[in-house]
Amino acid sequence: MPTTLLSPPPNDEPPARDGLRLSSHLYFAAGMALLIGILVSSYMQASAGLDTLKAFGLMNQRADHLDRLSQLLVEAQSSVRGYALTHDEAYLGDYEALLQKVRDALATVKADAKNTQQQDAVGLLAARVGDLAARIDLIARHVKNGTAPDNDWFAQDTHAMDAFRQQLTTMKVWVLTKNLDNVEQSVSSFQNARLSAVVLAGASLLLLILVISQQRKKQDLQERIHHLLALENERLENDVRVRTQELTHLATYLTHVREAEKLALARELHDELGALLTAAKLDADWIERKLPPDARAAVAQRLVRLRQSLVGGITLKRRITNNLRPVLLYDLGLLEALKALVDEFRQGEEKIDVLVTLPESEPELSEDVSLSLFRIVQEAFTNIRKYAQADHVRVSLRVQQDAIELEIEDDGIGFDPDSPRLARHGLAGIKHRVFTHGGRFDIQSAPGKGVTLRVRLPA
Repeated sequence: MPTTLLSPPPNDEPPARDGLRLSSHLYFAAGMALLIGILVSSYMQASAGLDTLKAFGLMNQRADHLDRLSQLLVEAQSSVRGYALTHDEAYLGDYEALLQKVRDALATVKADAKNTQQQDAVGLLAARVGDLAARIDLIARHVKNGTAPDNDWFAQDTHAMDAFRQQLTTMKVWVLTKNLDNVEQSVSSFQNARLSAVVLAGASLLLLILVISQQRKKQDLQERIHHLLALENERLENDVRVRTQELTHLATYLTHVREAEKLALARELHDELGALLTAAKLDADWIERKLPPDARAAVAQRLVRLRQSLVGGITLKRRITNNLRPVLLYDLGLLEALKALVDEFRQGEEKIDVLVTLPESEPELSEDVSLSLFRIVQEAFTNIRKYAQADHVRVSLRVQQDAIELEIEDDGIGFDPDSPRLARHGLAGIKHRVFTHGGRFDIQSAPGKGVTLRVRLPA
């Protein structure tokens, strides 16, 4: 059954995730719009309030200026009447000082009404002020010339004051009405702003509820995807575990079959081929003895070559047999087999110094463990001879209380264990033999740093 490292979720998951992503963008845009709306509403409300306060202050200031003008005229009228009744020059001095203040106050009132709807009313007020001032000034000149006061003067003066006050009241009524209009407009603006704030707050609350709901859906979808991925990963892990067990059993079976075939072939070579070669050598010796001297001299070279070929064949048979079935391992034990293997390695074409550290006594190991250790050393020597270009090799076998440790180290060119281009068949075979016995395998190497193999097998 084909497996993959990661299976996609059901077909309805990607559209659901895309829909959640689109709704997230829409909610974000709506939230930004509501935030901008709240800010704009707050700004407009604050601006309207400030404008109203500013207009209210200006109107109050204009009313104060009108009251100031009225107060100055009343004081001027009182000063002149006091002078007319008492002929005290102090009243006349106060009157003359008040005249300049009246002019300044009237100028201020005119400035307030500039470019407004009260320009005509201010012109009429100025005329009333001029008429009243002329009446007051006339009384002051008559009294100053020694003319006796006349009630008609004061009556005309009072009439002019009443006309002034009437015009002043008209203007103040307009100012107060304007203030009331501003206040009503401000209240209306505040009410609209409050309504807008309530609407925006309601929309924000609704948006918050939608966002929370959307986040909940997103969380549910993520949990569902995680659950599906967990189930898929569990299925894949089970598949990998089953396949690994199958491959391990298959590799173990093939290893046992290969060793059994090697053993059977070695026995055939030792028994059959060995017997044939030995018989042929004995026959050659018998023929040489039975030949007459003159005939023996004629074929002497051929007989020598035949005997050498037979001896070479026997030697080759013995070497092949030992490679297929290490006789010393089965007959004398692991230590003697390793010593013979080291001696054979030393006698190769490339002289390599080998330092061996072995236990003093033969360890009590099963036949399979002894064979695996022998094959591991044999494979390591083959790799060193082919690839390492080493000058020194160290082999160490240590017996622990519950395990046996094998370490093989060389000072060759080394390699990168993580390189994908590295041929790993020999190392894979060593690793499989180790794992078959439930042991541990460790390899340390780097370019130019040599190679160190460590094997630990249960005893």
